Amino acid sequence: EAFINNVQSMHEEKKEEMIKEMEMLDKFRYEYIIHFYGAVILPGKECMVTEFAPFGSLQDLIKKRDNKPKLLLRIKLCLDASKGIEYLHSNGILHRDIKPDNILLISLEEGVNVNAKLTDFGSSRNVNMIMTNLSMTKGVGSPKYMAPEVLMRQHYKKPADIFSFAI
Repeated sequence: EAFINNVQSMHEEKKEEMIKEMEMLDKFRYEYIIHFYGAVILPGKECMVTEFAPFGSLQDLIKKRDNKPKLLLRIKLCLDASKGIEYLHSNGILHRDIKPDNILLISLEEGVNVNAKLTDFGSSRNVNMIMTNLSMTKGVGSPKYMAPEVLMRQHYKKPADIFSFAI
């Protein structure tokens, strides 16, 4: 109840986005999705508490061009991310912002079960909304990774996530 009272003091749109993301994250219990523990809300500052990714994001790794991981590990990172996307899609969820910043690195060791996990579900939506809500034409995500249909604000579905992943 105290949490809800604090959330009510936030800007209404930001509050709704944060609540949607928390609800989305709280539903996911899968090894290739970052684990959500809760939220901390202080005056002027809202923080989500998630599983720690000791190696940062895939974007961080890409920036460190001097110490590029071996090909097999790079393939494994992609496979882990694809398993996270497949899980979302099999549960009727579009991520809508697949990019290297939203793939967190849990391990860079070879031979472990999980090296990478998806994160940042602020843009995610249920695919069933497509049938009842035309908001799925809204251009969300990062333009550099957006599918053409998203950029052109056309109706889009799961293949838009796959396009972003491929980029």
